[in-house]
Parts: sequence; structure tokens; C-alpha cells
Amino acid sequence: MSGCRISDELKIAGIPSVALENSHIRVVVLAGKGSDIYEFRHKPSGIDLLWKTPWGVTNPQTYVQDTPGTSPAFLDLYPGGWQELFPNAGGSCTYKGAALGFHGEVCKVPWEYRITERSSKRVSVKFSVRTVRTPFLLEKTLALEKDSPTLILEETVSNQGAEPMDFMWGHHPAFGAPFLSEHCRLFVPAKSVEVSHAIPGQILTPEARFESFPVVKTADGRDFDLSRMRPPCESIASLTYLTITDGWYCLVNEQTRLGFALRWDVEVFRYVWLWEEFCGTRQYPWWGRGYVVGIEPQSSIPELGLREAIARGTQLCLQPGAKLSTRICASLFTAHGEPKGVDWDGRVRY
Repeated sequence: MSGCRISDELKIAGIPSVALENSHIRVVVLAGKGSDIYEFRHKPSGIDLLWKTPWGVTNPQTYVQDTPGTSPAFLDLYPGGWQELFPNAGGSCTYKGAALGFHGEVCKVPWEYRITERSSKRVSVKFSVRTVRTPFLLEKTLALEKDSPTLILEETVSNQGAEPMDFMWGHHPAFGAPFLSEHCRLFVPAKSVEVSHAIPGQILTPEARFESFPVVKTADGRDFDLSRMRPPCESIASLTYLTITDGWYCLVNEQTRLGFALRWDVEVFRYVWLWEEFCGTRQYPWWGRGYVVGIEPQSSIPELGLREAIARGTQLCLQPGAKLSTRICASLFTAHGEPKGVDWDGRVRY
């Protein structure tokens, strides 16, 4: 195809969805479920880089939740792909009388949308959602230009209440096979690493800290390179928080040379949560079937909810009537060496 194309005639498991594409990439967004980016496909090879859960897409409008707790509410609806986490991330908590669920509210509900541009040179769609338990409005525009392998996201969060509001904000892209393999390598300007709380399959000492990246120590004292992905047969997992000096990363399959690049504002998303699940969780929810790496720009640490982020002083805050805007660029590229940075147009520097 030549030029750009956009369509909102697609439904996945009954969920209204929007597809943006050009000759380089195809992006599919689940408008009716969190505005999840469900597909990020490299058109020349046909490879979709994003992971898909074994149970696939579940329509939140028809699914009956039959268990208590807040993590099942996220996981039962989790199709893989790329979520927006807001105004909470990680564990559930209560904030100013509001119960905030696991990974926040906006990834579980339908978003309103309208197509704002439709031409062969550029297509765009604007999504918006109002949170129910907190007084936020979150708006984002996704755009794709002709002959560009870069998806542009421009976002604004507004506090429409009369009270200063703390929040966590993050993006949760998760990558899977066939793109993900032991040949993949992560390039990110991280200066330190903090291990999360204990998780199933974790090979690192919980809450350990390292003033270097990518090599850290396992719980039994061995060197472990966080930048090198592992094969499924290793049956290991880790969750770490990277403190970064700049807002970018590249994940490159060094066998195929296909790469994914992300660029963002480090003043908003100051950490990277690195979730490496190489079939290490043998019980719920993956049952040994989770082969995935999540490389997540996040405003805050730890992954234990807003109350814990406030205790660490890593939360974001908006005064009544205030807004915060930011921009993210996501690109596909063919690697020609080791990436040294990503520009704001999505181009990789070497």
C-alpha cells in the first residue's frame, strides 16, 4: 500500500477497535478496552512484536468477574500488548478514600474516540477517558505519517477536581515471540537497578540494589545480564526498576536485526520497570506459559501502588485545574550496530 490508512470498522472479540497503518507498520488499538495497543506489526516481515496472553482478548462488557480482589480484574482482561497504567500502578491501595485497583482504572474500561485526520499523508485518532474514582481526564492522540515507521502519542492528564491529586502514570508494552528470543538485547541508559519485592520465579534477591547496569548478581552470587533475553527453557523471572539518565530504549533481535525503539519525556516517566518472564512462573497466572518481556516507562516506583510511591516520594501530583502533557514516539527499525539513543522523530542513533 502507499500512504496511510485508518479504520474504526474493526472489532476484536466484540470490542470496538481502531487500526492505523502505512507501508511500514500496522497498529491496532482496542478502543473498547483501555485503548490498549494490541498489535504493533512490522509490515515487511509480518511480525507483530507484542506478546499475546494464552487466553487472548476478553471483552470487559460481557465478562463476568467471579472472584474477589483487584489483580484478577486486570489479569482476566489482560490480552498482552501495551496498556496505559493510571492513576495507580502495581498493587491496589486506598487513596483519599478511593479504592484504587491493581494497575489502575483506565486500562480496564472503554475510551471514547474520534478520528481526527484521515489522509494518505497522515492519520490520527484522539482517545479520552474520565476516571470514576478520581477526578482525572486523560486524553491522547495517536498519529502515523506516510513513509514513517514511527507511531506518535501525545497525551494530557487534567485534574478536574478541587483537591491536589497524587498519581502514578506508566506505559506497559510487553513483547513476545517470534520477535522475542534469546537473541534479543536491550539498550537503555540506566545508571542503577533496584530489584522488586519477591515474585514467583525471581532469581534476584528481593529489594537488592546495584549501582550499575546491565550486570547484576543473582541470589546465589552469579552474574546476570539483564540486557540479554533468555530462552523459555531457562524457566526464570525477574522484576527490576531501572533509574535512567534519558528517556529511551531499544530492544533489538540481533539475529533478524529487527528492533523496537521508544522515546519519551524523562521528566514524566523517570524509571523503567523491567519485567522479564521467561516461563519462570509455574503457577497463576502464567502456569509456565509466559514468555514475555515488559519494558515499561513509569513515573514512579515501587510496583506496589500509589501509597507506597508516595512513601518513596516518587509520585506525580497535579494541583486543582492543572494539566500535564507529554509525548511518546514508538518506532520499528533495522539495526545497524549498537543503538546510542533515539531522537524525537523516532530515529535511532548509533
